[in-house]
Amino acid sequence: MKTLLPFFFCFFSCISVFSQENYPIPENTATRLFYIQHSNNHNTYVYDANMEGESINIKNPIDEYRIVYTEGGVKKPLSKVQKDFAYGMNTKIIAPNLIEMHLAASSKLKFYLIHNPNQRPKVYVTINNRKLYLENIFVELEDSSTSIKTKAKYILFSGKDFTSNENAIEKLIVE
Repeated sequence: MKTLLPFFFCFFSCISVFSQENYPIPENTATRLFYIQHSNNHNTYVYDANMEGESINIKNPIDEYRIVYTEGGVKKPLSKVQKDFAYGMNTKIIAPNLIEMHLAASSKLKFYLIHNPNQRPKVYVTINNRKLYLENIFVELEDSSTSIKTKAKYILFSGKDFTSNENAIEKLIVE
């Protein structure tokens, strides 16, 4: 028992460091790819696969929207500024069931939407040389009362390890 105590202490300490208390979790759907939350408020940016029957809609593969929890959980489209400069997803078709994507905020980080028959669509990303199926992203923002442009301190990527399918969290320090 003494040998397990330090393990559980470390495990639960790590979980509390990487978790966001009292953040709402959007309802999971069959087409849900992932969602993004940040430290300024609980509003959530959601990315679902846009399906046509059993296939991804190649012309418009992503249904992106926000859930405005500061207004009672109302679902709204992204504003033009959010879509063009931050949370909008730019896509490039690699193959019928493989789409490369990046957020409007940065083309450096690539996401890949894959869809295999008889499985739900998934997005994977590589962070710190670790590939994971993405479930959610949390952005810790710097306090910025004087700056128009908000900067991130770090970003947490949560999901499942691509190989083992075990829960995984990767932290990316923004410089």
